Amino acid sequence: MRKKLIVVMALAICAVACNSKKENGVPVVNLEALNAIPLDHAIDTLAKGTAFIDVTLPPNARIDELSQQELGLLKAAAYRFYHHVTLTDNQYKVNLKDPKSLHISDQVVKAYEQAIANTNHFADSMAKVGQAIQLPVVNEEYLNNLLK
Repeated sequence: MRKKLIVVMALAICAVACNSKKENGVPVVNLEALNAIPLDHAIDTLAKGTAFIDVTLPPNARIDELSQQELGLLKAAAYRFYHHVTLTDNQYKVNLKDPKSLHISDQVVKAYEQAIANTNHFADSMAKVGQAIQLPVVNEEYLNNLLK
């Protein structure tokens, strides 16, 4: 189930990366790769805290080119954001009244919101061609894997 979520989100993020303008500071986040690369330091306190997270990456940044510090920031930001994502009628909904409450830069929040929109669009387009997929729930197990 977790692998399906990772694959769907990775596809959505890749679609965003391919279709969006390349701007400085807009992170290209691949959640599958974020989950796959272990950290050499703990991020529990950062992910669960309120310290401001801002990740500025160069255009076309690849996960394997990032420092452990940058990876930790991306994972901590994903952990905070995806706590506000639910699955309703096979569509992800972001239940976030005030994005500033996440203490994450606007550009990172927008990148994750765009990834959610692309994932929902992908699921809809698959259903329209008769290949419906069931999007998996974002659960504690998935979120806790980001902390590693």
